[in-house]
Amino acid sequence: MSHAAQSERLRHSTRAHIVLFRFALTSLSASVVDNLVFYLVFHATGTIAGAQTVARIVSVFFNYRFVRRSVFFSDHGHHVLLPRYLLLAGANAVVSYAGIRLLTAFTHLAVMPSKILVETLLFFANFLIQRAYVFTRRSHAANLTDARSAGL
Repeated sequence: MSHAAQSERLRHSTRAHIVLFRFALTSLSASVVDNLVFYLVFHATGTIAGAQTVARIVSVFFNYRFVRRSVFFSDHGHHVLLPRYLLLAGANAVVSYAGIRLLTAFTHLAVMPSKILVETLLFFANFLIQRAYVFTRRSHAANLTDARSAGL
């Protein structure tokens, strides 16, 4: 492998790790919000589904803004990104709810530790799906076309 190829590979790897680090920080912040709201609603109502719904609504809008602007730097508009993000958030909430119910039914784990465990396991899947499907970057060809049409 040539020195230039090794250098490019290292730059690409470093960029990927930086994006993952920013995603982790944003996700950690959103999970604090989500878990706090979940805890308060769960203790007030005693229902996992209600607590999950309220907490997810609050944390989704908090997380969407920061992930879009600070992690993936997506240049697509909200009309494209928000429906994709909400679809993923909804699927994530269903999987999380099912995981919490399964863990509390078949183990000695309480609701909060079950929630934290399930959502920790979903972290990497969410990163990969958001990077590949939700916050896709425009193709190099599209950027060249825009540059040419702008006379650059």
